[in-house]
Amino acid sequence: MTIFALSSGSGRAGIAVIRVSGPAAGGALRALSGMPANPPARHAARVRLRGAGGETIDEALALWFPAPNSFTGEDVVEYHLHGSPAVISEMTNCLSSFANHRPAERGEFTRRGFENGRMDLTEAEAIADLIDAETTAQKDQALSQMSGELKQLYEGWAT
Repeated sequence: MTIFALSSGSGRAGIAVIRVSGPAAGGALRALSGMPANPPARHAARVRLRGAGGETIDEALALWFPAPNSFTGEDVVEYHLHGSPAVISEMTNCLSSFANHRPAERGEFTRRGFENGRMDLTEAEAIADLIDAETTAQKDQALSQMSGELKQLYEGWAT
């Protein structure tokens, strides 16, 4: 199953990021952009995204992260769109119309990264801590944990 979600904050913004992860991510990019092939890995490509009826959804940037070298360990596409509610709604509706695409559950991108060996449990928990951080101390602790300090401590205890 291929999942997608608004990865940036909701509401009006200059830019919105929609992340798509799973085996059909690259095919959806080609279908939406009309490109014959995905752009080079980790390079932004300017694309005109079009819905099934040919209507323009937005002029956007698309970034292609092929498996296994992505956050989730799966094929990933990031769409950097204009952050209007209309554009976001149209894009998510369009993605929902593709076979085997569905909205992601909360934390599902991180869970897939953990399941695919892209991070260990302490790093996955640190991502949640960083997202929830309200103070500088909480942020610093989460970043420390993401860099592997807690993992190293645990590994030291195990030896």
